[in-house]
Amino acid sequence: MDKILDRLVNLLYGLSGRKDNINNGMDAFLKKGNNDRIIAVCLFSIPFLIISVFIYNTSNNLFWTGIPFVVMIVLLFALTLSSRLNERLQNNSSTNNSKLTGIHLDFNQIVLTKIYNYLSRYDYLDIDRTSPDDFYNLMLLDFDKHSSRIYFTMNLAELKYLLDKIKGLKKGLSLTTFEKSKRIYNKNKLITQRSLTSAYSDSRPDREFEDHIDSFYDSLTDI
Repeated sequence: MDKILDRLVNLLYGLSGRKDNINNGMDAFLKKGNNDRIIAVCLFSIPFLIISVFIYNTSNNLFWTGIPFVVMIVLLFALTLSSRLNERLQNNSSTNNSKLTGIHLDFNQIVLTKIYNYLSRYDYLDIDRTSPDDFYNLMLLDFDKHSSRIYFTMNLAELKYLLDKIKGLKKGLSLTTFEKSKRIYNKNKLITQRSLTSAYSDSRPDREFEDHIDSFYDSLTDI
C-alpha cells in the first residue's frame, strides 16, 4: 500500500513540476518581444473573423465581408491610442505631483571633480560663479542643504548633448529634472527643456564635439 501511495505521490509531483515548467515557459514566451500583444490581437480578431465568414456565406459580397475587419482596425487603433494617452497622463501627473528634492547623482567626489575639471578646461563653465563645491553640492545633495548654482557658458545645443550624457548616468534623470531644479543657468539664463530641445533640433553640435564628449564620459567608467 505504501509503495502505491509513493508512486501516486511521485506521479502527481512530476505532473506539478511539468505544470510549473509549462507556466514558466508560457510567461517567458509572452514577455518576449510583442508576443503578448500579438496573441491578444489574434484572440480579439476571432469574433470579427466569424462575423465576416457569416456575412460572406449569406451575401457573397466581398465589400460587406470586409466591414468587420475595418471596424476591428478602428477599435484597435482607438484602444491603443487611449492606452498611450492614459499612460502619458499618468506619467505627467506623477512627475508634476512629485517634489524635486535634488539631482542626487550616485557619484563620489573624485568623479565629480574630474567632470568639473573637464568642463572648466574647455570653458564650458563660468568658474568665477561655479566653484567645485557648487558643482558637487548641486549634483549630489538635497536642495535644502545648500544654495549652490551652476553657470554654463555653452550654446544650448551643445549643453543639451552634455546634459543628455549626465542624465544617462542615472536612471530616471531627465532634462525636465534639470529645469525643475531652477539652479542651472546657461549664459545667465535658467535652462528649460524646451529651449534645449529646440536649439538641438535647429543646430546639432558637430561630430568632433560629440566625439570629444563621448570619449570623456567613456573614461569615467575607468574610475
